[in-house]
Amino acid sequence: MEASKSASLPAVVQISGVYTDPWYMITILILYLYFVTKAGPQFMELRKAYELKRLILAHNLIQVVSCVYVIKEVFFITDNTILYFWKCRDIGSSPEHVRRYYSLAYFLFWLKLSELLETVIFVLRKKQKQVSKLHIFHHLSTVTLVYLLINHNENGDAAYFSVFLNSIVHVFMYSYYFLAAVADKKIVQALWPVKKSITVMQMTQFALILVQVACQIVLCGTPPLQIIYFSAVIVGMFYGFLDFYNSAYQGSQRCKNLSPSPEVGK
Repeated sequence: MEASKSASLPAVVQISGVYTDPWYMITILILYLYFVTKAGPQFMELRKAYELKRLILAHNLIQVVSCVYVIKEVFFITDNTILYFWKCRDIGSSPEHVRRYYSLAYFLFWLKLSELLETVIFVLRKKQKQVSKLHIFHHLSTVTLVYLLINHNENGDAAYFSVFLNSIVHVFMYSYYFLAAVADKKIVQALWPVKKSITVMQMTQFALILVQVACQIVLCGTPPLQIIYFSAVIVGMFYGFLDFYNSAYQGSQRCKNLSPSPEVGK
């Protein structure tokens, strides 16, 4: 639904300027990009790395709880039919469905902004190698996709299929990061295969999302400009994670020290 149509929505779901004004989002992303690539590394150059263990544990736990909440809300919004991803949908006719559709979209906006903290943690812990181009691209693009979900979605609640898949992956991923942050080295080493599985899950979700995109184009007549941008982002992330998978898990034994994905919360 276009932002310009928000005036026709019930007052409870009126879209505020925070969500409609792209410059709010753009400003935050520019500041994020500047800090993690320039200001942050310069600030840490002559300083010792911060531990930040409590912050890391809290961040991972919040992400797990948040993703469980997102999954629950997606089931409600779609009347438990989210797995029928090929169907054409609207956002429902009942006021409660419409309200919770937008409430979840707003929640996702702030949730994706909170994920930017991961890169900041990398910088403050002097783990600049983990601030890869793929990592930055992933976090920047997900925020823009939620902006489109709020303001320019014409696929109804079918757009929540990608959110649903991503939230499932993140429940496993952040749970693993939380455990890895508190467990001893032997347990972490024993869980090494889980790292590979998480990356496989990430690639699988992107493949399934692209299948849904194809169905929406053929069956639902989705506007091409939205699909082109969305598809470009998903394809870019798929190949980025595939490249990471090949280098991290198909390479030499030394790659075992690498994190399972570009969005580690450790």
